[in-house]
Amino acid sequence: MTSRSGTTFRVASDLLLDRERDALAVGRGPWSASLRGSELDDIAFDGELVLRSIRFVVRDQDWKTLPVIVDAVDHTTSGLHLRGRVGDDGETVAWSLSVDLGASTLRVAVRAEVTAAFRRARIGLIVLQSPTLAGTELVVGHPEGSTTTTRLPDHVAPHQPAIRIESLAWTGDRIATTARFSGDVFEMEDQRNWTDASFKTYSTPLSLPFPVALAVGDVVEQSVEVSCARVDAAEPADAPLATPLAVTVVPETEFTAQREDPVPEPVDGRIGAPLDSVVPAISTSVSSDPDGGRAGAVVPETITGILVEIDPTNQDWPAILDRAVRQAGTRPLDLRLVLGTGEEAEPVLRRLRDATVPVVRVGAFHRRTHLSEVTLLTALGDVLRTLWAEGPPHPELVGGTRAHFTELNRNHARLERWTGPVAFSITPFMHDRGGHQLVESLGMQAVVVADAVRIADGRPLHVGPVTLGARYNAVATTRASAGDSRDPELRAGFGAEHVPGATDDRQSAEALGAWVVGSVAALAVSGVESLSYFEATGRRGLVAADGTLTVAGRALGWIAELSGRQRVAVEIGGVSLGAGSPVGGPPVSSAGVTAIAAVDAAGETVVILGNVGETPVRVVLAGASEPRAVELAAGAVARVVIARSGS
Repeated sequence: MTSRSGTTFRVASDLLLDRERDALAVGRGPWSASLRGSELDDIAFDGELVLRSIRFVVRDQDWKTLPVIVDAVDHTTSGLHLRGRVGDDGETVAWSLSVDLGASTLRVAVRAEVTAAFRRARIGLIVLQSPTLAGTELVVGHPEGSTTTTRLPDHVAPHQPAIRIESLAWTGDRIATTARFSGDVFEMEDQRNWTDASFKTYSTPLSLPFPVALAVGDVVEQSVEVSCARVDAAEPADAPLATPLAVTVVPETEFTAQREDPVPEPVDGRIGAPLDSVVPAISTSVSSDPDGGRAGAVVPETITGILVEIDPTNQDWPAILDRAVRQAGTRPLDLRLVLGTGEEAEPVLRRLRDATVPVVRVGAFHRRTHLSEVTLLTALGDVLRTLWAEGPPHPELVGGTRAHFTELNRNHARLERWTGPVAFSITPFMHDRGGHQLVESLGMQAVVVADAVRIADGRPLHVGPVTLGARYNAVATTRASAGDSRDPELRAGFGAEHVPGATDDRQSAEALGAWVVGSVAALAVSGVESLSYFEATGRRGLVAADGTLTVAGRALGWIAELSGRQRVAVEIGGVSLGAGSPVGGPPVSSAGVTAIAAVDAAGETVVILGNVGETPVRVVLAGASEPRAVELAAGAVARVVIARSGS
């Protein structure tokens, strides 16, 4: 299927949610869209994508997205009518949503009634525009009747590109589009901050207080009306359909099988010139599950270190640190401290120093802001110099944020006086847990890291942890308990083990290995010194709970063998992968292939390939020696060594 960011391959089924596998293709006249659960995606007019999605969302007081359950989908003369409920444990909201498709207008309206009192951060419709519109002129209509002309940002916007929205108007390649909003005041944010492939228009403005208490019987009603016209069209925008046209609703797999050309085989691949970057050091995080690797599971030897976050107010911090030391073995630790003051770090660092384990770096982030306040870094630097006054140099001190790139993008001015390395994390499932979002995030990672390099301005970057779900809630309005009892065995696990959404079954999916290849290719640019992925073992680990190495773990092990080695350009199907793009193109080819290549110590080119698509692909590699054919099954990864010419 064609995804919302324009790829032309079907995403591997083991990365998809049930609602994506069961998607319906919806069409009437010039309109077409995909219905994935309650989400109207891939909205196109006359064959041109005009919106990525229109969705009804409910987010609780801690910004957790509540599941929207569809109970019925009924056909109407002009579209669809959906009914359902929202809630984790029992119903919180009863909702109905109508979709009406006219000659040139699509209207989506929702009515939601609260059935159990709760506190919400957001409730209502959201509209997603494609990141390919970056740089496009945008006319914003405001509630008082005025308009503002601006452009959708090229660089990832730290703050809202548009506010007080009643309408938006823009023009694509052939289609002029206007979206009108009712039921609330809307505003826009740049979701590329969280590696979502979209600009999102939502209600209610974040400048208003939240969370808001909703009582039983409260009703929310909103609508979005999208009007489209061909730029060269002579007919009026409100012209009726020439003949009554029925709404078509068919399984999306059936529709795409009829409409799409198969992926061409073979796909040409070519090894290109050396790039100006090397493969960064690859690490992983300490396991936060109850077992913590005691069953004997080990990560690949090539993984260079173990990252561990410690909050000294957590009574279990000594046990967490001890587990990290044990899992690291001879590998160095990358310690990230969550602090209120620099003095809180002293007991942790003293215990670590006395354990005589190598420590490659220490980061410090404020417990409330998740940022490295300069005063905090200064105080921590003093502690490090005192404790490591004798012996080897003290560990490298790292600043930045333990949260998403968003926080670095919005607050980097507060780090202007900080001249050391900068860190940030990536969580592709912040807003959307779909498999399409997961794959689309690869292109957005390339966009984000390019802006991070610009912000760092010569300072080294450390990216990670990179995890599927959030390992903690960076936007919660209620603070999680740090723990009030000490358990040296960590029998209940800690941290991410208790965070809703941190664990996802797709951690062990075959195709996640191909995703990892694309992620490293996106992030391993000049200026990035290290990448840290997932956890060592367990349900969020490189090694699964049963002790077997996941495909993602195997792919990362292969990549880690190349740490410090110069990257080489790889072209698949005429597309250069891993070079990044301001609109989120590579590192995935049009056939669903991901790739990264580097020259190893023996002077041979090692190419690691992945297939995030559902269709097997045959890649024929050329450029460094005799052509090599590589068969990639759906979701597969492969490691290919290409000998030097003449060897």
